[in-house]
Amino acid sequence: MKRNIIVSIMATGLALLPLTSANAFETAQGVAATPITAVPFTITVSGNYYLPANITTNLATGSAITINASEVILDLNGRSLVNVAPSNQANGVFVNDQVDVTVQNGDIVGFGIGVYFSPNSADNNRKNTAANLRLDNNLIGVASVSGHSNWVKDSIIDGGSVGIFFSQDLGSRAENNILEEQVGVELNTLGVALVSAGSLGVLFDNNEVSKGSAKVGQIMSGTDKYRFESFTGFPIISPLTGGTNEGAQSK
Repeated sequence: MKRNIIVSIMATGLALLPLTSANAFETAQGVAATPITAVPFTITVSGNYYLPANITTNLATGSAITINASEVILDLNGRSLVNVAPSNQANGVFVNDQVDVTVQNGDIVGFGIGVYFSPNSADNNRKNTAANLRLDNNLIGVASVSGHSNWVKDSIIDGGSVGIFFSQDLGSRAENNILEEQVGVELNTLGVALVSAGSLGVLFDNNEVSKGSAKVGQIMSGTDKYRFESFTGFPIISPLTGGTNEGAQSK
């Protein structure tokens, strides 16, 4: 399967603005930003982009937002990007082999993959971030394939089959996320919150996992590490497989 970080004062600034402001992102940032008002939408130029309002689409395949440029901030601005097509294989945000792309601050609902950091022949999928997202009922919440130093953090991933999926990643990290109710379905039978496959070494750090349909909540490759992970509702004491425990207080 082959499919920088914004400062924290962004959230504080937005909290002081009414949600009805279509220019909330520009006002908080003090920089020019391009609104995305309809999808599909393709980003081909580095810069700042945001949603001024919720967007609902009906996509069976393809991507709602495709990012074909590096050094991009896509701020969902507290809005929702929703796909109402049943059992679809579409992507919410598809980052096509780019560097220093941040996707943050909003809801992505109902896609095959919510945020997809994907490689291509140039193999430049690296230093990308998914942060402060609410990912609901996407088959896979966030996926990174052959990525280097990608970061998934501070997000809530509810439903779907896999919460965060790293495939053949090196130095990537999933940190401070809440994941619950991942359930195996026809297109993906795992039902596991955190998965790393064929890995060159990633870190799962301080994530909270509530049980879905599987007896394990985290599957790792032998080169992966984890620490301070928390699991609730599982029938076994250590509901994870693989990896090395780097934190004595992990449980």
